[in-house]
Amino acid sequence: MRNRTYRIFLALFFFSAAAFLPAIAGAQSKYWIEFSDKGFDSKSFIPGNPLFEAIRASLSLSCLHRRERAMGEDEATTVTIEDAPICARYLDSLRAMGIKISAKSNWSNAVSARLTDAQAEQVLKFPFVRDIHPVGVANMLSTEPTVPNRHTPHIFSSVLHPLSFDSGCGYDPIIYEYGDTEIGSNNRTDLDRINVWPLHAMGLNGSGVRLGHLDVGVNVAVSSLDSADVLFQHDYVYDTSSVINPQDEHGTATLSTAMGYLPDTMIGPAYKASVMIAHTENTDYEHNIEEDNYAEALEAMEALGVQITSSSLGYFTFDSLQHSYTYADMNGHTAISTQAVERAVKLGVLVVTAEGNNPPDQNVPAPADADSILACGALDVNDSIAGFSSPGPTSDLRIKPDICAPGVNVWGQNSDGTFSDGLDGTSFATPLTSGSCCLILQAHPEATAQQIRHAVMVTGNNAAHPNNVYGWGKLNAYAAALELGTIIHPMHTWIDTTFHICAGIASQNPIVNATLTYFGDSDINPHEAQFHLAADSLVYSCTTANGPAALTNLGAHIYYRISVLDGSGTTTVNPLSGWNVLAVPQPASVAEIAKGNDLSSQMEAYPNPCSSQFMLNLSAPGDWRLVNANGATVMSGSSQGPSSMEVPTAAFANGAYYIEFISDSGETKALPIAVIH
Repeated sequence: MRNRTYRIFLALFFFSAAAFLPAIAGAQSKYWIEFSDKGFDSKSFIPGNPLFEAIRASLSLSCLHRRERAMGEDEATTVTIEDAPICARYLDSLRAMGIKISAKSNWSNAVSARLTDAQAEQVLKFPFVRDIHPVGVANMLSTEPTVPNRHTPHIFSSVLHPLSFDSGCGYDPIIYEYGDTEIGSNNRTDLDRINVWPLHAMGLNGSGVRLGHLDVGVNVAVSSLDSADVLFQHDYVYDTSSVINPQDEHGTATLSTAMGYLPDTMIGPAYKASVMIAHTENTDYEHNIEEDNYAEALEAMEALGVQITSSSLGYFTFDSLQHSYTYADMNGHTAISTQAVERAVKLGVLVVTAEGNNPPDQNVPAPADADSILACGALDVNDSIAGFSSPGPTSDLRIKPDICAPGVNVWGQNSDGTFSDGLDGTSFATPLTSGSCCLILQAHPEATAQQIRHAVMVTGNNAAHPNNVYGWGKLNAYAAALELGTIIHPMHTWIDTTFHICAGIASQNPIVNATLTYFGDSDINPHEAQFHLAADSLVYSCTTANGPAALTNLGAHIYYRISVLDGSGTTTVNPLSGWNVLAVPQPASVAEIAKGNDLSSQMEAYPNPCSSQFMLNLSAPGDWRLVNANGATVMSGSSQGPSSMEVPTAAFANGAYYIEFISDSGETKALPIAVIH
């Protein structure tokens, strides 16, 4: 395997334009141009104003809901003057001078552009310009990490037992697919060290969580990412809608670490999360990167409803011909990237970023200096701090890093499709952390970003004595999820003659009881059934005690929720409000299952439950179809006589399905089958 070391990138942005102009006389340099206002009376920016309402409509519902939870305010008050666009007249004035605008930030009310010294002086004279600041260009750090000691990965084979489907439930099979072979051994080690496996065993995979990834390009066509749910991608360097480009090595490796999915080879913590991808860093020139793209991309993701962002980038030091940030600037307020992060945090985004790969005599870069984020330090294979991981504190004496995760010999996929067990840097501690946070948010969808951040930090193994080397210590994803309360995660449901449900359930205290409460369209009287442990721990099953007639009498839908009482006397309910809804197969499925005990006389399916496929044996000619829990046909076929066929199910969601068979003689049979990946 190739040993690859990735260095975190660093840059600068804020200083006085007046002091800088003489130094760049005759040259064209990039500036951050700040405007004095938005071009209208800010007091008029209130609900009902056409501009206000247009901006509110432009923000996604998930964005508005996240803002409401984070700010504790109603939707209207979460839309502020910072969301208003930059005044078009101001932009037109710049363009009239021949100035081409590179990046825009509504939040900062600023744009970046390349200016000659004469243009810079003229721009400063505009009454609507508050100030201009040079956009610095940075050196890539040359720090080499310490050489790690190779070690044999610790496998939890003595703890995890094979799945038992006696009750239709068991650990999610993904925990057996990390890769115990030489090829995938480091993948299991990375995930086990931060205690991800219990969350995976309970069926948590990041589904429904929106992760933002800011880096260089990403080859989303590699085998561990080609099935990813990409909600948004944009190349801010080349201004294209695809992030696949020659600069995609580092970004592919970091994103695969967070959410790669290739069973038995590469499993990231949040392998089913949805992702927004931005190429913000330009590595065409060996020493140059720019910070303005980061701010613009973060702003766009926030409006689209991103919940967690992951960035393995940082800004601090610059070429000798450029100004650099000083340590005093690492105060959580100065750098452009830090200011953008501050705004995103206020709006409820959990920002996870790299602590930096600086020598011990240097400190945390931006935006890791921001408050209320998770800045990630790197651990070596022995869980000691990696020699390259930047220490704290910030210049205003806040402890950094916030949390640590594996950052030496991390497993990931390269942009050429190969895999490496030698990925080093805080760049890789970061996606392991952000991916884990996706699982925590899925387990507690009501939690705010700051509640998740707090849970992650107080459950670190150095939380009792945080310091500027390890911060709050090594990430423990499972403990952090439990810190937020009892976890209840319905894994899958199915219906044959009764209603079955499998759920991941865990608490910091012993589980006293877990109860299923349910009713139907035609029977609104609540019924109850008890859950029972279906594995060594974590996974519980429940089957309703009512017979086929009672189940049929519930109507077309079952409404259900799960309540768990723990040893502290606390009752937790899922969902927190309302009810989960499940369609009851109609009309033949339940009745036919109830009628016949000898389905195998004409139809047989195995294995059941299945994962990627099942064998369907038919002993008579006729037509068959596979029906999901909503009654929709997802596959169909026919048989000319006794036959056996493979039915692929890898593309189907987990859940209950029914095989309905109508023989040429007109007899109908139905058989339930569960799909569990």
